[in-house]
Amino acid sequence: MKRRIYKPKIMLASLVIFLLLIFFTTNVSTAKGLIFKWTNVKQVEITANKLNVRVGPSTSYRKISTVSRGDVLDVLGTLGSWYVIHMKDGSVGLISSTYTRVNAYYNPAPTTKEPDKYSGNLSPEETLMINLINAERKSAGLPAYKLDMELMRVARIKAEDLSTHKYFSHDSPIYGSPFKMLSDFSVDYKMAGENIAGNSTVESAQYSLISSSSHKLNILSTDYNYVGIGIFDDLRYGKVFVQMFIQK
Repeated sequence: MKRRIYKPKIMLASLVIFLLLIFFTTNVSTAKGLIFKWTNVKQVEITANKLNVRVGPSTSYRKISTVSRGDVLDVLGTLGSWYVIHMKDGSVGLISSTYTRVNAYYNPAPTTKEPDKYSGNLSPEETLMINLINAERKSAGLPAYKLDMELMRVARIKAEDLSTHKYFSHDSPIYGSPFKMLSDFSVDYKMAGENIAGNSTVESAQYSLISSSSHKLNILSTDYNYVGIGIFDDLRYGKVFVQMFIQK
């Protein structure tokens, strides 16, 4: 259960005034052009292993502390692309927004989910890969995997992440393990597995996966009943492929 801490408005106002005095009396020359702004972001979670907290909105400012992956911090406002954060020891500092994800908003968006680039209908390549998987299952006398669009969305994000950050591993430097990623994206599951491949075509990628005993176990598993597919263009292999399997 999350602990809620209610801060008096006067304390928050004092912190902001103190912060503004720091920036606009001692750092005017280097913070020139930046304006302290309110943001709807209430809390952020750190996604980097370690992130420096500084007294100003760039790496040229002095480091005053560090925060770690998974830390959740209160946000007071922004200076450019940097969050002004209130740390647990009561101090105030700045962190780069690049290495965070939003944990809570002051005014949450409506619960109706808006479509994004990771949602939507299956591409011909995604459809082909699902058909090839289920053809293998049919040959083995197993029921076809069902399609789960939330799982599809996570697999698509993972495929893009593999290519964009140029790694080839089940553990993402941004999202962590497949299991953490599924939980963070609110995908309910009892059991989960993942296959990844790099190849030029869907057929070649599927052949390499079914030829590997460990990957074949996921494709022909009786532990899972849903599948999600992600495919993304990649300079190293031509394309990267992500197959995510879950049991609901």
